[in-house]
Amino acid sequence: MSTFKDYLTEAVKSYDYKIKIAGASKDIDKNALETALQKFDLASMSAGKTTPIMTLPLDFPALSNESVTIFDVTTNYPESPRVMQEYLSDLLRIPMSHMVVRKPGEPTEEYQDEMQVAKKSEFANKLASVETKFQEHPVKGEEHYGDKHNMGLLKELLKDRETNPVDAPKEKSNIMPNEDDKTAGSPISTGPGPVKGNPHPTALQGFKQ
Repeated sequence: MSTFKDYLTEAVKSYDYKIKIAGASKDIDKNALETALQKFDLASMSAGKTTPIMTLPLDFPALSNESVTIFDVTTNYPESPRVMQEYLSDLLRIPMSHMVVRKPGEPTEEYQDEMQVAKKSEFANKLASVETKFQEHPVKGEEHYGDKHNMGLLKELLKDRETNPVDAPKEKSNIMPNEDDKTAGSPISTGPGPVKGNPHPTALQGFKQ
């Protein structure tokens, strides 16, 4: 048989939330947040845990290169995450794009928990090192396209043409024909051409019938 204490325990039900605010913990007014949460009969609130700066922080697709501070909150009064987010955003003057309120059991939260575990793997560490490398040595766009890149490419092409003049026009040969070439005539010649009129018989000497 249930006792009065059991009934009282069942009657008092708590509700957990995760409040995420873009930015470092030191830049967030925690006292103002705690005061605002009193509307939902606040039972407890963590000090806030700040993530490292992320290129694309989860839950904040409009932001980049930003850290996120997460507060674990428990209230005695239930409220939808959306209504709580709008209320806190308006009261604390924090843009909706910089604040997210979720329940711990939501699919998105479970996915992010799995991502945290995956980040500890060797493969994730390699990806992090590659990302750090590109952040320390960013690729300059003008080195791969644009007027500066095109001019550099043109200079290289002209330089290559000077060192390898394969397209230069060839000079005509000035070799004079020798005496044998002058007297040889055409290789298909069969003798003197036709004679007009009534040629003298001596002109036909050597002409074979």
